[in-house]
Formats: sequence, structure tokens, C-alpha cells
Amino acid sequence: MTGDDAQIIQAVLDGQVDRYAELVEKYQVFALRIAFSFLGNYEDAKDASQEAFVSAYRSLARFRRGAAFSTWLYRIVVNECKDTHRRNARQPATISLGPAQGGEDTTPDLFTVDVAAEAAGPHEQFSNQELSRRLSQAITRLPRHQRTAFLLHHVHGLPLDQVAGVMSCRIGTVKSHVFRATASLKAQLAPWLAQEGR
Repeated sequence: MTGDDAQIIQAVLDGQVDRYAELVEKYQVFALRIAFSFLGNYEDAKDASQEAFVSAYRSLARFRRGAAFSTWLYRIVVNECKDTHRRNARQPATISLGPAQGGEDTTPDLFTVDVAAEAAGPHEQFSNQELSRRLSQAITRLPRHQRTAFLLHHVHGLPLDQVAGVMSCRIGTVKSHVFRATASLKAQLAPWLAQEGR
């Protein structure tokens, strides 16, 4: 945990509850991005990430000192996303791997994944958009642990040890999930890639 985080947490526990807003401000964008990648719906993601901050605040006294607050928070975010899936009793049609689409500026640009180098023309641009769409759909078909590990590591850029912390498992297990997810995605996309000549 960074010194800043440790100081803020201690201050909150000592009664300076307003300082918790500093942690929210620091991590809210990334927490929202994680939630959005799992839920595929901005409103659900916003609710899940906000509820994660509330849960983290309520449990702050039980937070293990010396651990990374971000890892602990992201674990809560992922768990909130699982709870949201259970409550809604549905899966999203796709996981958005690009900017969220919405009216005017009501939905922020949550994150972007580049699926290829700069396209030379309209055909290549369309092909890249289609690859992103197919990749999104393929990710939704992954088993939950593989999907979680793949999204956290490859989409959100968390190092393997932090993914292990979020998922409460060993690094070797995370590597296995990521490897299997990557192999599955390649297998799912292979027919379309061959057809496209990629």
C-alpha cells in the first residue's frame, strides 16, 4: 500500500471520515472501468462501483495493513459485479472493449482496447471494429475465472501478482487462467481470422 493510502486510511479510522473521499477520487475511474468491462452496462457498472466503495468503507477497520488498498478494492468491485449478475439473472450481450456509446457526454470513455495497428482504409477500419465485436462476444463465453483473469490482466493491465490478489489465488493459477482464456479466444476467433486473411 502506498504511504498516501495508509495515511488516509488511518485518518479515516481516527475519525476524519471526510478523507475517505480522497480514496474514492483516486480509484473511482479505474473501479468503474473494471465494473463496466464485466457488466457491459454503464448504469449497472456505476452502481456496482459505488456499492464497492460503500462496502470498502464499512469494512475499512478489517483491512489488512501492509496490503494494497487498490487490490482489496478491486476484489470488492469484482464481487459486486458477480452479485449484480445474480440479481439481474442475466449476462450482458457483449463486454465493451471500446469507448462506451451514449448520448452527448452522459457516458464517459471508459477504456479502449486496440485490436490492430492503424488501419489504412475504410475496409481495415471496419474489419478492426468487427474483430473487437467478436472478441467481446468471445470473452463473454469464457468460464468466469478465465474471464476475470483475462480482463484484469490484458484489458486493465494489472500485473499478475495483483490479479492473484484480486482473485484470492496463486499467481500460477492466474497464469493458467490467462493461458487458457487466450487459447480459447484464439480458437473461437480462428475461423473468422482465417476468412479475413489475418
